[in-house]
Amino acid sequence: MFTWRLLSVLLVSVLTQYKHIRGDAGSVLQILFKDFYAWRLADSPQFATYVGTYRFNDRLQSFNVSKMIERYNIADGFLFDLEQIDPAELCDSDVINYRIFKDVLTTYVKGFKWSRFGSLNPLNFLEGIHLDPVHDVEATPFFTRGDYENFIARLQDTPFQLSEYKDLYRTAITINRTSHNASVDRVPGQIERLLVDPEESAFYQPFTDILEELPIDDQVKLDLRDRARAAYQGVLQAFHDLKAFLEIEYFPNTRPKWGVGSLHYGLDYYKACLEWHLSTDMSPERVHQIGLQEVERIKGLMEKAMERQNFKGSVAEYFAMLKNDTSLHMETEEELLEAYQKIVNERVRPRLPEVFNNLPNLPVKVEPMPYDGPGGQYISGSEDGSRPGIFLVNLYRPKETGTYVMVPITLHESIPGHHLQASYALKASLPSFRRNTEFSRYYEVPFHFPFYTAYVEGWALYAESLGEELNFYEHDRELMGRYSLEMFRACRLVVDSGLHYYGWDREEAIQYMLNYTSFSRVEMTIEVDRYITWPGQACAYKIGEIKIKELRKRAEEALGELFDIREFHSVVLENGPMPLTILEEIVDHWILNYRPSKVEETCTDSAHAHHVSVLMALCLITLSLS
Repeated sequence: MFTWRLLSVLLVSVLTQYKHIRGDAGSVLQILFKDFYAWRLADSPQFATYVGTYRFNDRLQSFNVSKMIERYNIADGFLFDLEQIDPAELCDSDVINYRIFKDVLTTYVKGFKWSRFGSLNPLNFLEGIHLDPVHDVEATPFFTRGDYENFIARLQDTPFQLSEYKDLYRTAITINRTSHNASVDRVPGQIERLLVDPEESAFYQPFTDILEELPIDDQVKLDLRDRARAAYQGVLQAFHDLKAFLEIEYFPNTRPKWGVGSLHYGLDYYKACLEWHLSTDMSPERVHQIGLQEVERIKGLMEKAMERQNFKGSVAEYFAMLKNDTSLHMETEEELLEAYQKIVNERVRPRLPEVFNNLPNLPVKVEPMPYDGPGGQYISGSEDGSRPGIFLVNLYRPKETGTYVMVPITLHESIPGHHLQASYALKASLPSFRRNTEFSRYYEVPFHFPFYTAYVEGWALYAESLGEELNFYEHDRELMGRYSLEMFRACRLVVDSGLHYYGWDREEAIQYMLNYTSFSRVEMTIEVDRYITWPGQACAYKIGEIKIKELRKRAEEALGELFDIREFHSVVLENGPMPLTILEEIVDHWILNYRPSKVEETCTDSAHAHHVSVLMALCLITLSLS
């Protein structure tokens, strides 16, 4: 079917004849990793561009319904090949990668059952081609004429991709699997922002000033600009058509009830979404109960902090007081952006060596969020640091953003949260498919390769709590801001399961959030609409944080005075994203076999590399004879 699939099959065949070669199971495993990653890059060209592989820069991903079946079959084939390997023949680090690879494939194959649910609704107010074309353009190289030709090819293919989106939407309408209107009613307005003259568009930006720096004839530059303009006109028309389609055909057919539990098989679909995001088997009832317990626990911490400030009112009244205190808000977007930058570079960065070993030296920039989304968001950079990680901050309402929540938002999204986490993964000795993860298209869940939301977001929420240990919260107001964000994540467990499992309506969910957090109705409306759009995703934060804290406590109790927080963090971070179940086993193994500064076993030595070369040569010979 594909060269990489054929190669894997041939490798298995070769190994049955050469069992005496040391390390043969590990060699096959490495080839499977490489083949899988090669397929993922070819299948998702914009993801390939983003991670620095440019040979597919003239292509866009296909969203034809038939591709779902093709992708399922290929993933199932990889799973079959993987199961031919005996894990007992692998070294320790390869066993971890084997198990995670098996979980990646199994999750995707199992998720195919739900491919005709969220996957049919490819745009929403949180994600899609219409939101941030600037980021896609900035990730694309423009150093040669070929780079420009590739980008023109992508522009020319964009109308076809948008037509595939409409086909998916029509299928959703036909089988009654559409999104709720709350997930998509902002999309036409977001598309409207893209409908501008070429010189004002991110899609055309590469053909303005930077094209002048290219050492080619002026006539060639003129030709490139003319064809880019023509292609851009096609993109404009396609977006016009998509906007009209949504307003005329799709919106009248959106899901009438807020939660997915209202759909046929909806409760089972929600359970599948939860399992995908949590990477552990936990019922909606249990998630809801943990949320209620956490809300009460954090409420108690808030009340103690208010007592220390001699405040006699309720939690809601306390935050109302903070909202009305103009000294706790910024006047302009520029002030707010500068304040976030100072937190990152002056308050947090100098203290990291106290709790982390082997800090990766990868840069992070603080930039404005290009749309009105959550308070903060992180976009990973490149492995070589040429493209920094980006901490996006919402600057749309500076006078409504309390300075008391800025520290936990920063800790969560940048350092020591997502940026540090992603940096460790990029620098770790991990297979490429694990080091470079495609964090996009949440709407496809659970028919999506996992990126282990509970691990990723659980760490970021844990990072907020590290701020207490490092005294980043300088007074009780900032500590209340930290509790507010933790409460915010606890409420999500209650509200997400309430919407999708217990049948709550939108207003009930918004009011619950307002009762316990410091945020405005506008902000909580956006958040609740997010939960409506991505079932289960918001539950991963608290569940992941609780697990990491549980594992740390276990290690502290077991190791006593030998416990080193820096080593614990290395164990959690240097193995990269994974299911919580496997993370627990790794930490337990580390505790059981703890040795200070112990050097872990690796699977890379010269003999092993030689065996890989021998196996590759044997396969190439077989290929040439076939």
